[in-house]
Amino acid sequence: MTDANDPFSARISRLDAYITRAFKFEKASILFAMYLSEFLRVEVENTLEKSLLARGLKMVRVDAGENKDLPSFFTSQNPSNSVFLVHNLEKGFPEAIHYLNFKREELIEQKVKAVFWVREEELARITLEAPDFFAFRNRVVEFMDSPAEKEFAPAITAFALETEYRSHTEIERSIALKEKLLSELSTETEISGYLFSSLAILYRTIGDYQKSIDYSGKSLKISLAVFGDKHPNVARDYNNIGLAWNSLGEAGKAIEYYSKALEIVKELCGVDHPSTKTVQENLDTLQRISQASKSTTLIG
Repeated sequence: MTDANDPFSARISRLDAYITRAFKFEKASILFAMYLSEFLRVEVENTLEKSLLARGLKMVRVDAGENKDLPSFFTSQNPSNSVFLVHNLEKGFPEAIHYLNFKREELIEQKVKAVFWVREEELARITLEAPDFFAFRNRVVEFMDSPAEKEFAPAITAFALETEYRSHTEIERSIALKEKLLSELSTETEISGYLFSSLAILYRTIGDYQKSIDYSGKSLKISLAVFGDKHPNVARDYNNIGLAWNSLGEAGKAIEYYSKALEIVKELCGVDHPSTKTVQENLDTLQRISQASKSTTLIG
């Protein structure tokens, strides 16, 4: 195993170096990456992918729960220029490790380069149930860090603030990872507030308006505790709640929260600021629609 006390970036570089060496000498490379955090797993994969792409290589992410016969999957994907990142091994148990043990020679013959993401208990099970496959390993690299460590705060904050994605699948993947990251962090921190806010926007995007309101409420609670009641994040949360209530057809509640947001942004930014104008437009439009609806009801 590598030294878990080495800097996080150094361990990623070491993993990359093992893969590079395997391509240079045209050999197989069986690597295990032991980890705790799903967020940090994705961070490692994204960093590796950039390095591989720069060298004209391809990363293939593999869900062992969906592809239990991993050796056959590897050989079907042109392993000559690919690196396979395997996760969800536990969901492929016991079949996945049995296939790996029985077909281990295929991995060497096909010069497969693969990184197997494992929890500590999964690695222990592999050593017991697939000892011949495990004997072929080149290295075990530890990524047992907690995402709560200060080293990862900038990356987590940037990820938490992401809300624009190209497809519904990307949105669902982001939601799953952000939900998982929340379970790994304290729920009362500024970063957790950003995650709640981002999730509220994503849930609203896919039409789950009630969940959007719930998560905006959690974000609002943190924003008020961390920043006080006159802060852009508080206005953002009020506005997001208003948007979700509006989507649910609850004009009265939407107007209430838009009004709260508008009061804050006017005080902080002035009446001519783009943020103020956006909230004002949301409120004015909804008030006109609400008034027109009342007038129609009275005429009827």
